Amino acid sequence: MMVWLLILLSFLRAQDPRIPDPGQRISAPKDHSTETPPFTLAVIRRDGIVSPFAVFDGKRWVKPWPTELDGDQRSRVKLGIPREWWGKPGPLTEMTAWLEGTKRGTIHVTHPVLLRLVCEWRMALASDYRSDEIPPAAMVQPFPKDGLAVSGPQSVDRIEIVSAESPEWKPTAALVKSEFDRAEEAAIKRYTDWKNPISSAVRRTTPVELEAMYRAPMDEDGWVAYYIEGVKKYAPGPQDDGCGLVASAGGWMFVAPDGKRFITLHGDVTYCDRRGVTFMLPLGLIKVQGKSYWTFQRSGYGREGYMVVRPTPHRAETMIQYSAAFCPQS
Repeated sequence: MMVWLLILLSFLRAQDPRIPDPGQRISAPKDHSTETPPFTLAVIRRDGIVSPFAVFDGKRWVKPWPTELDGDQRSRVKLGIPREWWGKPGPLTEMTAWLEGTKRGTIHVTHPVLLRLVCEWRMALASDYRSDEIPPAAMVQPFPKDGLAVSGPQSVDRIEIVSAESPEWKPTAALVKSEFDRAEEAAIKRYTDWKNPISSAVRRTTPVELEAMYRAPMDEDGWVAYYIEGVKKYAPGPQDDGCGLVASAGGWMFVAPDGKRFITLHGDVTYCDRRGVTFMLPLGLIKVQGKSYWTFQRSGYGREGYMVVRPTPHRAETMIQYSAAFCPQS
């Protein structure tokens, strides 16, 4: 009986090749729904210069673009961009401009340019992008950024800027107080040859003033990620020349569906010039293969960098940290 069944299947298969061979292993169809073409991320400066900083190669985040360029590399750039600097997407002539999560159309990149950022050289690309706002003088640091340039079909969503008039602004300042105090004390302990003149009692009773708050939904249902920056300001002492101490802290707050909050902040203690403190500028939310990534700039005196970070419950994982400029003396 089995022999006759095999003969019958062979005959039917000859009539219709879609009928499988009983001795052939059948593989499940490949799911292409999560595949993502490689793409490049770059910041768009207000003067139209595009500065690449990250590549998603289809599987992971990488940064093929160089940071500090020595003299030989600067001469090499004048002859054209080396193939390895482009990464997997390859050389680009077109990118899409995304400003605050809104698609603003195609921009064309034309030729490499050398940027002097604070005290270092970086490679970037000239483009035909034109801002709606007048660019400032070239020496302004950090130079204003309008948004992201992305190669290929990859889209960018908006990271919401939470207004100080929002009903959650004041309650959040109170909610982060204990974590802010912890971050401030950790910053004070990093100084081994300096004693903070502000008593612990005054520090504990000084309120937190929020300066910035950004928000975006997370991949997990009902979870929301926030990035927060705030300060505690202290009155100047007799030797401070009117510039008192400031405790600054920034970091993440993850809010669960039941309202429970998980907060982690990093603190600094400076005088009112806040030299050494960096500030966040959100650029956009990238969703790749079911995962959401924040892209943003961090900058301060003598330093500027771009990051790709994936917030998850309880922690934020840094995927890319690209140093655009860093001057240790600043």
